[in-house]
Amino acid sequence: MRISLIRVDDRLIHGQVVMGWTQALGIEQILVADDEIAVDETQKQLLLMAVPTGVTADVLSIADSAMIVDASDSDVPTLILVRGPAELAALHREGVSMPRVNVGNVHTGPDRKRLTKEVHATPEEIGIWRELAEAGVKLEARWLPSSPVTDLARLIGAQS
Repeated sequence: MRISLIRVDDRLIHGQVVMGWTQALGIEQILVADDEIAVDETQKQLLLMAVPTGVTADVLSIADSAMIVDASDSDVPTLILVRGPAELAALHREGVSMPRVNVGNVHTGPDRKRLTKEVHATPEEIGIWRELAEAGVKLEARWLPSSPVTDLARLIGAQS
């Protein structure tokens, strides 16, 4: 599978992804790797309603997503979306190669530290980000294709 971008965005498929990233990268296929939505047909259908015409999409469990990525020899430009760092780490543990990951939006909330304007994390999530960075995953906080890139690993003090 030709992965054009792996993006962490707790909103998954929404206007920014549809209008910004799919157009900028010529995305023809979106794969959402999410264990919860994969088994919730209502949420799955609501999410898939946001997919633009001409782009195919599916929502699969993290394990099934990894299996599809591994088995596919497709050259279709693909965007993989996950909700947060825990899901990204699970996809990484399943063997999906991710030399570079776009961290787009992870909302604020109780006990969440602001890392960038759009990215917030709990102490546990910062630990997950750090582990991924130290495993060689380049974490780039970037909201839109035209936005500047922020090195998330530097912000969390990951050792490279």
